[in-house]
Amino acid sequence: MMKFNLKVYISLFLGFIFLSSCTPSVVDISLYTTDVEVALEGEIVEVPVRASFTLYSEDEDGDLEKAIIISEKYLSTDSVFSQSTGDWGETLVIETTIPLGTLESLNSYLASNNRVAVLLVEVDEYENIDVSVRTTDFAAALDSELSDINFMLGFSLPADDTNFRVISDSRNDVEVSATAVFVSEKPYLYFEKILKKRGEAEIVFKGSSDSVYSEIYPVIYIYFP
Repeated sequence: MMKFNLKVYISLFLGFIFLSSCTPSVVDISLYTTDVEVALEGEIVEVPVRASFTLYSEDEDGDLEKAIIISEKYLSTDSVFSQSTGDWGETLVIETTIPLGTLESLNSYLASNNRVAVLLVEVDEYENIDVSVRTTDFAAALDSELSDINFMLGFSLPADDTNFRVISDSRNDVEVSATAVFVSEKPYLYFEKILKKRGEAEIVFKGSSDSVYSEIYPVIYIYFP
């Protein structure tokens, strides 16, 4: 059975955060259109993801390093962690991958892989392909382990900003759309773009408390004419 946590305030994707809200500041997802086509055929595709987290205080007890060690159990083995100190506190950047696939293929994958988030591919009633970010039950396990270190630590999603960079490497044109998003810092109630080969679109979902995406998971729609 799919290990999705579908509570109202869905927890998404990967890593952890050290704010009282326990959410990442930015999550960047790079998605190629041919990967979506392959995933529809039942394969699992590892999609690059970059997550940035900020702790607005000094990490005097080394909790950040402890949290990194714990989180490694829930991310891909080739994940890279970068930590730096700035004027406003500690910053952690995680470069990793998350699996893209159908419900059936992700069910099989999660039986032997601990991942906190996935990209679920579905075909809706209008023959659009929905690609949505979902968390798994491993996200709750990570949140619990981090809280044991420090009650201020934890994991929840969506991020403050979830950036979908959709790149077309398909032979034919591809239509990409999304609802209530920002593109080039401009708000769109509904955004739609036709991508020719090598074309791309960067779509930003705002997950702040006054946004709908603080309550639901980000989803993009792809249509292959």
